[in-house]
Amino acid sequence: MEAEILQRLEAIEAKVGRPDREYLSAEEAAGFVGLSKQQLDIHRMNGGGPAFHKVGRRVLYSIHDLRAWMASHRKEPLS
Repeated sequence: MEAEILQRLEAIEAKVGRPDREYLSAEEAAGFVGLSKQQLDIHRMNGGGPAFHKVGRRVLYSIHDLRAWMASHRKEPLS
């Protein structure tokens, strides 16, 4: 599962294309973290999701914040 998520992240980063791009739309951010846009919206409205920026009516997510949020949900396997 982790390998699948990493593959998705790499594919999305390739689509983003610009290494200097710092913010993603809600749709792009949802794909980046492997959720649907609706799931990400629910996290945003209920709390517990990644930090976001509201610019007018747009919701933007920093790639740095998305990576930090993903890292905070990392679980070690049981041994």
